[in-house]
Amino acid sequence: MIKEKNSKLSTSSNVVAGLNEVSTPLEEFAKKVFDKLIEEGVPPIPYYYKIYFFNLLDEEPENFRKQVYEYISLEETNELEKDLEIEKKLKRSFKYSKELLQHTAVLYKNSQAVKEIFNKYKNETAYVANPKLFEKLLQSFEERLGRMHDKLEKELSQIKRLYSKNVEILKDIESNSFFDSRYGIYNKNFFLREVKKETKLIEKFKHNSSVVLLKITDEIIEALQSEKSKILLNRSVAKIMLKTSRRTDIVAHLGDGIFGMLLKHTDRIGACRTVERLSDVITNSAIFLEGEEITIQIVSGIVEIKSDDEVDSILQHALEMMQKAEKDGVLYYVYEGN
Repeated sequence: MIKEKNSKLSTSSNVVAGLNEVSTPLEEFAKKVFDKLIEEGVPPIPYYYKIYFFNLLDEEPENFRKQVYEYISLEETNELEKDLEIEKKLKRSFKYSKELLQHTAVLYKNSQAVKEIFNKYKNETAYVANPKLFEKLLQSFEERLGRMHDKLEKELSQIKRLYSKNVEILKDIESNSFFDSRYGIYNKNFFLREVKKETKLIEKFKHNSSVVLLKITDEIIEALQSEKSKILLNRSVAKIMLKTSRRTDIVAHLGDGIFGMLLKHTDRIGACRTVERLSDVITNSAIFLEGEEITIQIVSGIVEIKSDDEVDSILQHALEMMQKAEKDGVLYYVYEGN
């Protein structure tokens, strides 16, 4: 296991060796795209690079194009299809909500009618002395009330049906959502999906990526008096993580105040540096809660992803390292494998 800043890590020897290897056709093509951008005076930013990449790809041999599209397919997540599916569900939910309001309006109208009928018969029977006439009026009132009751039952049944359908759709959307609204970052669903996808990419391209789990130490959290303060403190950490992370990093809340980071193309050494840098920023941030300044301390577990790793195992190992680091009073531990 690797402790905080005192432990030394050895780098892989094949990293340097890889620099002298013959370029692959894909690497040569990537350089060709870059050279074309420079030649035409176009800024080599991702937006323009992508355009030139696909434009020049059309000029390449068919076999090469197929190979490149196979690589690209590993990165695709069908986001458009997912967005369209969510939009369809939201439209259905809107339709049910609209119908729900319409039936509620009819229910209100009928309830007002019942009130008017009651007042009418109340006034008509107030001065009736003849028992037979009174009985006749009462019978008429019961019949009208019965008809109104049937209408109300029908509307209530429709409202119950529409409400159940709406709740079902909203629960389905929530269970498949990728966003944690409380902390303004991704949720566990999205994080697990991205880690799984990254393991497949590592298997294909043999690069290094790492998973980091971290949280505020129990000592600091337990010292806070209210649940609201705990949420606010965790939200501060989430904001700092999001602000200091790279665009390619995935930052998510996994539940119970535990945050996860997927550091793409980052080995364990880079992951350790990321945690150290993040810890420095968080510790030096001035945060005031419950009338006093809080100094936040975090604890973390780090796992470098292997191509054959299961997502659940990756998270479990990171969690174990984080718990051991907190027990031993260090910033982090790195999982070394069996």
